[in-house]
Amino acid sequence: MISTKESYLDRLSKKRVDLYINGERIENFMEHYNIKPIIDSIGLTYELANKDEYKDLAVAQSQFINEPINRFLHIYTEKEDLIKRFKLARLMSSRLSTCNYRCVGCDILNSLYATTYDMDESLSTNYHERLKNYIKYVQSNDLSVSGALTDVKGDRSKKPHQQDDMYLKLVDKRDDGIVVRGAKICQSGALVADETVVMPTIALKEEDKVYAISFAIESGNENVIYVLQNNPYEAKKRETPDWESGNPYGDRGTFLVIFNDVFVPWDRVFMCEEYQFAGLLVSNFSNIHRYVGSGCKAGFADTIIGASKLMSEYNGTANASHIIDKIINTVKGSEACYACGLAAGYESVQTKSGVWLPNALYANISKTLGLPALNNAIVNLADITGGVCITAPSKRDLENPEIGHYIEHYLKGSDVATTQDRMKLIKFVEYWVSGPHLGGAVHGGGSPSTPDIFIKRLANIDEKKNLVKELLGI
Repeated sequence: MISTKESYLDRLSKKRVDLYINGERIENFMEHYNIKPIIDSIGLTYELANKDEYKDLAVAQSQFINEPINRFLHIYTEKEDLIKRFKLARLMSSRLSTCNYRCVGCDILNSLYATTYDMDESLSTNYHERLKNYIKYVQSNDLSVSGALTDVKGDRSKKPHQQDDMYLKLVDKRDDGIVVRGAKICQSGALVADETVVMPTIALKEEDKVYAISFAIESGNENVIYVLQNNPYEAKKRETPDWESGNPYGDRGTFLVIFNDVFVPWDRVFMCEEYQFAGLLVSNFSNIHRYVGSGCKAGFADTIIGASKLMSEYNGTANASHIIDKIINTVKGSEACYACGLAAGYESVQTKSGVWLPNALYANISKTLGLPALNNAIVNLADITGGVCITAPSKRDLENPEIGHYIEHYLKGSDVATTQDRMKLIKFVEYWVSGPHLGGAVHGGGSPSTPDIFIKRLANIDEKKNLVKELLGI
C-alpha cells in the first residue's frame, strides 16, 4: 500500500523511545530541533510517492501483496527494479541534500532475500519464508525501514569472540525467540524509522558463530537505547529556526544503538549462528549499497552544482572562465560516478532467489569514483563561494536592530539577490563545507580501501595478462 507522511507521523508520535542527546534524556523527540529534520527527510519519501510526477521512480508493484508500494520496500525481481531504485537514490538526494534514511533498510532486505534463499537451500532452514512474511508485513503497512550493519568493533586486531560485546551477539536462544546484546554505530535515522533490520558487519568463522545474527525490531523496542551523535555545531545552529542551519532537512542524523539484552521473536529472526553465510550476506549488501550510494552521491553533487552556479551569480562571477571550469569539473566527476553505477545496474545478474544484484565490479568502482568526486565538488563550491562560507555572521546578526543594517550592507553581493538570499545560500555552502557529509561519503558502504579488495578479485587481471601474451605469441 501507499501511505502518507501524516500516517507516518501519527505512528511515530505513539512511540516511546529511550533517547539521549548531549547527555540529556529526551522525552519529546518529535519536536527536538535535531530530530525533526530526520523525520521530515523520511516524510519526503512518503510525499513523493503520492505525487504523480514521481510515481514511476518512487512507487513499485509488489510481487507479494499485489499492490503498489513505496520502492524503498521493493524487492528487485526485475532488472528494471534495480535501475529505478538507483535513479530514485539520485532523486531523493537532490531533493534533500542529505540522507533519506531508508536506503540501508532497503538494501539489507534485498541482500537478505538472496542470502536466505541460499541458506535455506544449503541448510534446510526456513529463513527465506520468514523473511518474505516480514516483507509482506512492512509493505502492507508502508513502514519505513532502516538498517543496522556497523558494529563498534573495539580493538580491530582482535576477533569478535576475543572481546566483550564489541560485536552484536546472541546471548540466549529460547523457545519463543532469541536475546541479543551489543551495539550498532553510525545508524542513520534508526530512531525515527518504523523498523530496523540488523545484520552482521563482517564475514565470520565458527568460533564467532554467535555474532552471525540478523533480525528485525521496531524502533522503541524494549531495552534499546538510542544516542544521537554529538554535533554541537549543528545543534547550535538549529536553536535558530529557519535558514541558519543551511539545509532545512539538517545534517545526517546518526545514532549509537545499544541492545541491552533485547528479545526478538523467532518470526523476526533471519539468521542465527549460520556463520557460513555471514560473508555472503555482507558481500551482497556491500555491492547493493555501494551501487545505490553512487546514485546518492550524484544527487548530492546536483545540489552542490546548483549552489555553485547560484553563488557565482550572487557574487557577480558567473561569466568568469575559471568559475565555469570548476562547475564543469564538478559535473564530470559526478556523472562519471553515476554512469559507472548505472552500468552496474544494466550489467546486473539474477540470483537463484530471483532477486537482481548489481554488477559487483562496477558497483565497487562507482564507490571509488564517488568519494573523490564529492570531495572535489565541495572544494570547488568553497572556492567559488569564498572564505565567507565559514566566516559569515548569523541570521541573528542580520535581524539584530543594532547591527542588522551593517550586515545588510556589507554582506550584499550582486544586484540579482538580496542580502538575506545570499546569506541563505552562504549557510547552505557552510553546511556542505563544514558538515559531516564528506565523512559519510568516505565510510558509507565501507572504508575506501574495502572496494579495492573486491576490485582486485573481480577485475580478472591475470586473464588480461594472458590476452596480451596470446596477442604477442608469448
